This record gives sequence, structure tokens and C-alpha cells, in this order.
Amino acid sequence: MNKRIWIGVGLVAVLGWLGYRLADSSGRSLRALVPPDALLILASDRLQDSVSEQALRTQVSLRQMPVFDEALVRLERFLYAAGDTASVRRFVTGKNIRYSLHPASKNALDYIFYIPTEASDQAFLKQLTNPNPRQYRVLSHTFAGERIYDLQSLTNESVGSFLLTDEYLVGSTSGVLIENVARGIGHRTTLPYTDAAFDVDVDQLGRLTMRPDVLQSLFGKAGSVVRVFLPEELTLQFRPAASRSHLIGYASDEIGNRRDVANLFEGQTPMRIQSAALIPQTTATLYHIGISDPARFGRNLSSLLGAASSDFLRDRFNRLKPATEALYKSIGTDLLLCRLESSNNIYRQLLILKSRDVKQLSNAYQQAAYLAGASGSAPLKTYLGHKVLLLNIPELPASLFSSLFTGFRQSWITQHGSNLIVANSEDVMQDYLQQLTRGTVWSADKRQAELLGQTLRPANFTAFVRLQRTQTSLTSSWPASWQTLLEPTEHDPAMTDLENIAYQASYGNKKILSTLVLGRTTRRASQGVRNRVLLQKRRQLETPLTSGPVAIGSLSDDMLQYYAPLSDQLVQVLADETFIHSGLDGPIRSNTLAVDFLDNGRLQYLFMTDRTLYVTDPGQVKPGLARKPDKPLAIRLPEGLNATYLARPRGTQQRNLVALAAHQDGHIYALDRRSRTFVRLLTAPRKGPIQLPFQVITAPTGMEILALQGDGTLNRWRDNGTQLPQYPARLGSSETEFTFIGPALLPPTRSDIQTITENGQLLRLNASGLLTARTQLYRPLRSGSFRLFPDEALTNWLLLRTTDTEVAVLDQQGNERFQVRALQSGRNNVRYHRLGAGVELITVKSGNFTTLYDLNGRPIGDRPIPSDFPVSLQFDETTNELYILSAVRNAVELFSIRLR
Repeated sequence: MNKRIWIGVGLVAVLGWLGYRLADSSGRSLRALVPPDALLILASDRLQDSVSEQALRTQVSLRQMPVFDEALVRLERFLYAAGDTASVRRFVTGKNIRYSLHPASKNALDYIFYIPTEASDQAFLKQLTNPNPRQYRVLSHTFAGERIYDLQSLTNESVGSFLLTDEYLVGSTSGVLIENVARGIGHRTTLPYTDAAFDVDVDQLGRLTMRPDVLQSLFGKAGSVVRVFLPEELTLQFRPAASRSHLIGYASDEIGNRRDVANLFEGQTPMRIQSAALIPQTTATLYHIGISDPARFGRNLSSLLGAASSDFLRDRFNRLKPATEALYKSIGTDLLLCRLESSNNIYRQLLILKSRDVKQLSNAYQQAAYLAGASGSAPLKTYLGHKVLLLNIPELPASLFSSLFTGFRQSWITQHGSNLIVANSEDVMQDYLQQLTRGTVWSADKRQAELLGQTLRPANFTAFVRLQRTQTSLTSSWPASWQTLLEPTEHDPAMTDLENIAYQASYGNKKILSTLVLGRTTRRASQGVRNRVLLQKRRQLETPLTSGPVAIGSLSDDMLQYYAPLSDQLVQVLADETFIHSGLDGPIRSNTLAVDFLDNGRLQYLFMTDRTLYVTDPGQVKPGLARKPDKPLAIRLPEGLNATYLARPRGTQQRNLVALAAHQDGHIYALDRRSRTFVRLLTAPRKGPIQLPFQVITAPTGMEILALQGDGTLNRWRDNGTQLPQYPARLGSSETEFTFIGPALLPPTRSDIQTITENGQLLRLNASGLLTARTQLYRPLRSGSFRLFPDEALTNWLLLRTTDTEVAVLDQQGNERFQVRALQSGRNNVRYHRLGAGVELITVKSGNFTTLYDLNGRPIGDRPIPSDFPVSLQFDETTNELYILSAVRNAVELFSIRLR
């Protein structure tokens, strides 16, 4: 009897042990191996799959995504050191490999990978522990009772460390992390992850689980606002989108502490973004709130704002409350915040409100502004057929729709169809209306429209970011350890494979349904055409050009049109048509301004010859609507006016002023479109030419102009003609006189003015024009002339040192970035271009050719561009193509270069 009992007890024990092993092998044993400080866990049996070069140009794979890509790079770097390609592929194929990310030091993160092993893998594992002695060696030591192997090269460089369990090969490029694994074996810890973090279904590409604090830190500066809409933990299951251009991660997580946000969207059916025709192409960041019941949403939002944690918002909302009921009732399905690209680190924002009754919505918005303390009605302006009104009250959108919509120092409002448009500056509003007029919006871009209509899901809330776009601060605001992990290198571009990141959320009674979308809308170019100069179009004219062609609209458009100045004619070329205007009295000397001069809802183009300013109206150019353009309007220039530079009067309170130009005596003249004449706007106290370009500054009180004269007189005028206190400032003294051949510049995000003397003294001035710092830059044996080198839009600057045959481009501190030598004496022209989407380059024209360089001095394109005059450049972000419009003798040529 006792024998039977003992046999029964033994059988139960064996069965229990086997059951435990089976259950433990499914994931619980792995939980015992993962150190508890894991920031995230990846799991995939497809990440190591190879993808063809052709497929990578049109599709996105999991291995191209940052974090996933970095994990795979570390795995392959380790395994391929141990074995040949064939044996490694056999070892990893079909295996669900897990990766965990951990802090390896204060500013470094690293991965641990966990590869399931089987009996058939013994040959590879033997090869791993006994590598080719001519290439690698393996050392071992015992730590916490576990044997740890260290794989090293013959030069004692560590390749990685690993340990072997009954079921896993656990490895890392960090020996510290492997010791952490060994320390935890046998001491089961509780991870903040479920078992689902370790398993991948057969229809998934992979799984990603993140801890809440990690998720919040990756939203950087916007984290304090955006994280309110996020779940406390995300467990995402990745699948490809229908278009194969994006990967979509789906998650369903508990509401947790997000009950207030869930209440805000109670009764609101998740919706897609419906306003594709209103989203400008230059959008870098997009936030969308979709609602189906505006009245209910308004009531819930009123409760949320009434109990806001910010005293300012709570007090402001109590003042606005009488106007909010009518405002919320008139809102339609979309609340959109578009943050546009910005080259100068200033938020350029648009609020787009789809309405049920746009007139009622506009009136309610204005009433809210007056209740908040806005001053009397500002003059109504018109631009491209839209009436634009200034409501000079700060943070009105945030007061009405939550702190997600901060960043509006003012509200410039207009109506477009059934939508109310709110911009945070007049410049942003004008730029936006130009994009609407030209049709450079997401609905006109097939891939962006597909992204909105198919890839992104219906949701209550959407946050969308386009990386590698100027002023996209997502990556720059990440913790240093994350930036180090994902920092691109020459051979491993990491973040460059990812263009779009979108987070979407829909809120139920108990769950938050989340979607994370990763991918790109621009296609990769093949090696055969990348960085090659390709001739797209060539147009032969009867006589040689007297100056460079003037582009009208987009160079990538099939309806490409431009002005070609001939000896006494202005030729407008449109597709296969040519219109000739007589009376051009010389070559074009200035840049071109696009303004609504005639107030007819279209853009006119302004440029100057030595004696005349011309206003050209190209007319409608859409297919089937082409018409003969009007004859250019000629306006005589005042005697002594400098014909090389036109500026836009941003922020002026005088609505009829459309352009500014400098006089040789130092005065500033303005073009009045009502009288169609130049009038002196600002008078210089000392005679002397202004160093161009002068800077137009949009100030809270109106327009300011910063202009430096060659003798060191620094002027800073107000819109009304007076100068700010302490101005004009005199740079230099009776003992030291400075001469300047370049401008002074006040960077938009700084309070100090920058300039440099001709002999290389870099000067920094405070807001009152007083010298606060001086640095003498290095001058080579062949001394050159120094000048401030701003880009054409005055959003940033570099420094330039030039001689008759050499050009050196310096950074803002005076350190040399690159040098171009052996230029043709007296036939050189250097320009700095910031074209959007993070594309910045320098053009150097020498003789009859122009060479393009990036800011590190690497040539762009495989050959120089033939050009008798400085070229015109545009970048088309939908195709990643750089377009160059050039003139050679009596021909106009359009070239393109496909960038990465």
C-alpha cells in the first residue's frame, strides 16, 4: 500500500513538473530572464527576414523602423561574428526572438536578445562557444552562479557577451546587462508587462510593449499635453497597412487614469480626418479631434476647462463662457491644429474648425475674443480674396479648446468655405492662403490623401508628426540616451527610413483602443538615379536672356511656367504657349515677391530692373482655364533706389504697403498699391548705403526694420518712422572704426543681434544696440572679406569669407565648414537656400556653371549645372526631388536631382 502511495505521489510530481515546464517554456521562464528595468520589449519572428532593394523603395518593413532596426543591428553584429551567413540564417529563421531595452549607463541604452534554442541548434551553439581562433576568441567567467561567455576579437575588442540556458541563448553587446540577467536567474521578479509582451501571433509582424514613463518621455516638450490622451501602457501588435507604405500597431488597454479624457469623448463616434483639402503641404505636426455630437462635446469640454489645472485657463474660460455655447454648437466634425514647417524655430500654427454654420462660428469666436479683453476692431485686410481680421488677444484657442492648442500670440481669422481658419500670425495666414490657392494641400497629393483616407483609422484623437521636417522637435527633445541610441551614422541612417509617426486613440467605457502608425509617404530612389543631375525640360528662345528666369508657382508642376527676360521683352512661357510683353527696359536685378497687389484673389509677381518695378499677373493657369495674361504694370523707381532687393512689409499696420526697398542714402521706401508709387517710409539720420538684405521684424506693436549701414550705423525703425530708444546705434568708436559689407541680423528666437565686420570681428549686440561680445576670427595668409551670410528668407545665417578665387563657409561661431577654391575671379555668386523638409544647401556659381553643396561641403548632384545666371531652386517633398531652373545663352533648362 505504501509503495502504491509513493508511486502515485511520484507520478503526480513528475506530471506536475512536466506541466510546469510546458507552461513555463511558453513565456514564464523568459519573464525570469528579463531584468526588471526593461524600458520596452520587442518580439518578432519576422524582423530578421531579408527584404529586396526594390521592395524597400515602395514598401516599409519592420526592420526599417527605429528601435526595431537598432535591435536587429545589434543581434546581427553579434551572430555574424560567430558564424557564416548560411549557419546564422538557419539558426534564426522562423524563431520568435525577443529583445528588451535597458539603461546600460547614464546616457546609453542597449538591448538584450533572447533566442529560443532547440536540439538542432547544438552545432551552431558549439560554433558560438568555439569560434574560429584566427578571428575571435571566447573567454568565460562565473557571475552569480552562471557561466557568462565573452566573445572578443583578436585585438581584444568586445563583440558581445552571452549565456546559455536550457531553452534560450541570451546575448547583448553590453556585458553589464548580461550580468544583470545572471543576477536575476532564480530570483523571479515581477515585470510591469503581461505575458502577451513575449508572444507574437502568426498574422503579426511583431509586438511592442512600452512602459508608461518611456512612452511619455518620447513625446518630449509636447508630452505634458499629448500624454493626457495616451493610455498608461501600450502593447502594440504590428501589421502592414493595405498600401504597404506604413506599419500599423493595434492595442487595447485599460482606461486607468484617463477617465477625464474618456468622458470628454463620451458619445462621440470615432471619425476619420475629413479636411484633407485644408491641410497644407508644409504641415510638420498635426493634431485632430473628431466629434459627431458638437453640443455634447461642448458641454463636456466646458466641464473640463472649468476645472482646468491652469489658473490662467480656468479664469479665462469663466470670462468666455457666455460665448461658448453658440461656438460649440456651430462646430462641425473636425478640430485641426496644423503646425507648419519653420526654419527659425518659431511655432507657425493654424487652427482649422470645420463648421455647421461658419458665420455663427466666426461671430462667436470674435465675441469670445472681446470678452477676453481684445481691443477694438482692427482694420480688415484682404488677401487672395479672403477677408482677414486680427484679434489681438493671446492664447484664445487654448482658452476655448484646451492647452493642446497653445501657441497663438494673436488670432488672425478668415473664412474659407464652411471653415473658420485661425493663424497665429499674418505671415502664417498669407503663406497658408497661398498654398490653398496653388493647391499644395494633402488632397492634391495622392500619397497623403491615401494616408488620411486608408492608413489612418477613425479615431477620437490623432497626433501626427512628419520627421525630418524643419521645426519637428520630436527627436531633439528626446532624452540623451534615446538620441544616442538612434543617432544616424554614415552607414546606419536609423531615423531616415521613418517619415511619419501617428498616434490615434478612441475611448470606450473600459478600454482605450490605440493605433500607432509608422512609415513614409515619399518613395526611395534607386541607386541608378539618386543624386544624378537629370534634364527634365529645355526651352529654346529666339534671343539670349539678359538675366535669370523667374519661376512662377511650382517647378515640379506639369503646367510649369516662368518669365524669361530678353533684351527688350518679357517672355512668359506656359507649357506649350508663349506670351511676349514688350517694354522691359533692362535685365531683372532684384529678387521676386509674390503678393496680391491688384487685390483680385490671385498672386502677382514683383521685380525690379535698374529703373522700373514691374507687376506681372500671370492669370489663371489651370487646364482649360488658361488665358492671355495682362500686360505688366510698370512703376518708375525713385532716383537712387537700390534695385537689387525687395522685402515684404510683415506686420505693418498700413494695409496698402506691399513691398519695401532701400535707397542709396540709407532711407527705406515702400510701394503703395493704392497710389502705385514708391513713398519714403523711413529716413536714415546718416547718409550711406544699407547693407542688404535688411531685416523686417514682426513685433507685437507692428513692423520693425533692422538695417545696418556700411559705416557701422545700425538703425532700428518702427512702423511709424521713429526709431527705438538707443537707436541709431553707432558700432565702433573714435578709436576703432568698423566697416561692413554684410547685414546685421536679429535671430527670431534670440534677443541679441549678430553681425561681422569686413576684417572678421564677430560682434554680438544686445537689444539696445550695445556691444556685448567681440571675437576676432582667424584670417588666412590670403586675407579675405567676411560678411554675415543669411539664407534668402532670412530665417537663419552662416558666415562667409571670400577672396577673388576662394569661398569659405563658416558656422555661426566662425568655425570653417568647408572651402571652395579655384573659382573664376570676378565671376562668382554664393547663395544659401533653406528649401523646407530639412533641405539646406549652398549654391556656388563660378563662371558659367553652378555647383550645389550641402552644409558639410559634399556636392549635390554628379555634375555642375550649366548656368549663365544664379539658378532658382525648389524642393518637392512628395517625390524627394530638387528642381533647378537655369538659363544658358538663349535656352531655359529645368534639371532635377533625386535626393535620398
